[in-house]
Amino acid sequence: MYAGKERDPNCTVPTKIVMQLSEKLLNKGRTAVTDNYYTSLELGHKFLHHETHLLGTLRSNRKGNPRDVTQKLKVSEIIGKENSKGVCIMKWKNKRDVVMLSTRHTTETVNVNRRSGPIQKPAAVVEYNAAKSSIDLSDQMSSYCSALRKIIKWYRKIAIELLLGTVVVNSHFLYKEIHDNKMSITEFRENIVQGLLFHPNRSTHLGLARKGK
Repeated sequence: MYAGKERDPNCTVPTKIVMQLSEKLLNKGRTAVTDNYYTSLELGHKFLHHETHLLGTLRSNRKGNPRDVTQKLKVSEIIGKENSKGVCIMKWKNKRDVVMLSTRHTTETVNVNRRSGPIQKPAAVVEYNAAKSSIDLSDQMSSYCSALRKIIKWYRKIAIELLLGTVVVNSHFLYKEIHDNKMSITEFRENIVQGLLFHPNRSTHLGLARKGK
């Protein structure tokens, strides 16, 4: 959560956040995928120091970006520059400019099939899209039957979203994996409510409310 400006002589706030959250996952050859708020040359160097790769979209005005990558490109053109530590910053022109940072990729492209026909796409972009699709899907599923309402206290929104949004979506995923059941997220939510309301060990007032209804 953003708590205002923080000063740290060792790194910027976005880098500090990522390093703290990934502390127990470092030094194991993993790859972290971040969006453009967190991605930076600084974070790439810190991850490599801990034997971890970084892949993410990058803001074009981020400090340390090579000038060569800021030039204008034609559609389907790609340009990139890699430093001595293995951090590559690239820019690809599709419908709009896409700036990426990767410690795993250079400017190599792969063939991607579309309805309009095959196109050449940077391997970094393909892997990034594949990695973030699960996050997009989680956000989408969490938005179904959202319990969020207009309230003044921001921390209440976070608590509600975590308990009734993210936790339910994660539980739904685990349930399907364990039971090999393709139950929809809506049906899963309904079963949770039914279980909470009509559980035999629930207090008497719930039973009375049910009879009264």
